[in-house]
Amino acid sequence: MFSTQYECSDIYEKEEKTFDPRRKPLSAREDPFHRSRRNRPLNDLDLKIFSGSASQELAEEIADHLGTKISGSETGKFADGETYVRVNETVRGKDCYIIQSTCPPANDNLMELFLMISTLKRASAKSITAVIPYYGYARQDRKTEDRVSIAGADVARLLETMGVDSVISVDLHCWQIEGFFENKTPVINLEAGIIGMEYVLDDFGIENIDNLVVVSPDAGGVGRAKRFQGALLRRGFPEVTLAMIIKQRPKPGVVARMDLIGDVEGKD
Repeated sequence: MFSTQYECSDIYEKEEKTFDPRRKPLSAREDPFHRSRRNRPLNDLDLKIFSGSASQELAEEIADHLGTKISGSETGKFADGETYVRVNETVRGKDCYIIQSTCPPANDNLMELFLMISTLKRASAKSITAVIPYYGYARQDRKTEDRVSIAGADVARLLETMGVDSVISVDLHCWQIEGFFENKTPVINLEAGIIGMEYVLDDFGIENIDNLVVVSPDAGGVGRAKRFQGALLRRGFPEVTLAMIIKQRPKPGVVARMDLIGDVEGKD
């Protein structure tokens, strides 16, 4: 999402288009790009940005956009496969941000994140915020049968045990994951859907937006699909409809059957 901010700024430099007259403009509060276009440098010396190995490119773009540099750290592996983390500068009294997705290999990236949080905590950082664009284990957010793990909640407990003060993620698999953290650990769930909506309206080439249907690929995505539909409705397109797919899984990663709920025939 962060890298998309800069690329999407090109939307406002294109030649003027003829928009649907019903289309309502975004308010300053709703505009997902207004902070990016301000492009103000960061002059807060008490803030440090660290990057895990899974999100190096994203961290560099964030730091560049803020007018600062990534703080020095090292990550690696010992001969027996253990993860190694070292912070190469003073963080005492600093607000520290760790940019690290827990995408595959999820276990390695999670362990690296845990150790980075723990290392900064032991180095007397003032606060530690974990920026996790992809929150690993999020699909295991509930019991689907007897005697199965709820790993999404366990990851939240581990993050808090390591000493994280707050968490920022992008499009969590479901909102209930925020409830896995205690009240003392705020979770900010950034929604990329509003940027996707602007893409649909401006660049997707849909001739008749009244013929559009928003489809959730599974039950867990219904909430995001409804918010995407609601955003289009608020922009002046009352005919946008909603559909969803129900998947039956005999085991993880295997879909035995898919049932469609909603009308998609002849629609975009």
